[in-house]
Amino acid sequence: MEAVDETQNVLIVDNDLERTHLLNQVFEGSRYNIVAHVGHEHGLLNQVKQTSPDIILIGVASPSEETLIEIGSINQNHPCPIVMFAQDDRSETIQNATLAGVSAYVVGILSKERIETIIEAAIARFGKFRALQKELEKTKTSLAERKIIERAKEIVAQQRGTTEAEAYQTLRKMAMDRRKRLAEIAQDVLSIAEVLTNKA
Repeated sequence: MEAVDETQNVLIVDNDLERTHLLNQVFEGSRYNIVAHVGHEHGLLNQVKQTSPDIILIGVASPSEETLIEIGSINQNHPCPIVMFAQDDRSETIQNATLAGVSAYVVGILSKERIETIIEAAIARFGKFRALQKELEKTKTSLAERKIIERAKEIVAQQRGTTEAEAYQTLRKMAMDRRKRLAEIAQDVLSIAEVLTNKA
């Protein structure tokens, strides 16, 4: 594998000696550094917590439900590219593994060249997926903030007897004066309105 800028720490979870030997050959002299190698996938989440890998390679005949649950937890708590080498080629198994957070599910005979391509593709796919996730989170936040601003605008307009456009300008001025984001000022308005409503 070609050496590039950043070292990537790899956790290998596999009891297949032939495949493990092949992986060691692929990673020798590359940017991939094996931080740990365990022979079974039990306690996978704990292994990840201890080693903080950048990439996880898992070799199994077929992923168990327990393994998929642990992969789901890893995806939540320590997201990173996960490559699974398996013998089970059923579409249901592949789908379940992908939904759990596996970036590449690989069935078939491996070669040095194929492993390199698989890992690079998994890293690229994971990066794209994370970018989409962040964009989705940003969109959700933006929508939620817009709703808060709309509600605050209605409250200010009602209290001051102004139009919503004027109320919006009032909120903007408050945000600039206090050096806060508009959504923060809007949330303050809603919080105060809620307190006053509860007291009434």
